Amino acid sequence: MSKVWYMSICPKCAWFKFAGKCRFCETEMIQTETTFDESMKLKLGSKEREELIDHYIETLIKDTYDPEARKYREANENVNPFAGYVQKDELSCPYCHSTNVKKISGLSKAGSVALWGVLAAGKVGKQWHCNSCGSDF
Repeated sequence: MSKVWYMSICPKCAWFKFAGKCRFCETEMIQTETTFDESMKLKLGSKEREELIDHYIETLIKDTYDPEARKYREANENVNPFAGYVQKDELSCPYCHSTNVKKISGLSKAGSVALWGVLAAGKVGKQWHCNSCGSDF
């Protein structure tokens, strides 16, 4: 049985992401009822996604929501915070987009096969493990 991951929303600017802290307001995010898998079916900027965010603004964060903070976030959402710096490409999890990943060692794969046999076949074909959501890819 796999763990269910839920999306979070910033109580100030309504940033809707799989995250613990808002990168714009530096506020702790509030967990919603929307699973990560459900959110992946909603395209960015789609009417359905905006309606979902509006629902959470009205029901979950109505007392702390700041429309000005949202305007600031939307204006700066696509701005690269590292512009002007040389960046190395970081590997990120394709599911939660965390960069907290580690390479799965050959010893770990062999141990899984020894312990689980054929049931470990899924891990054997994977190269990376996400420490945030626990997925292998």
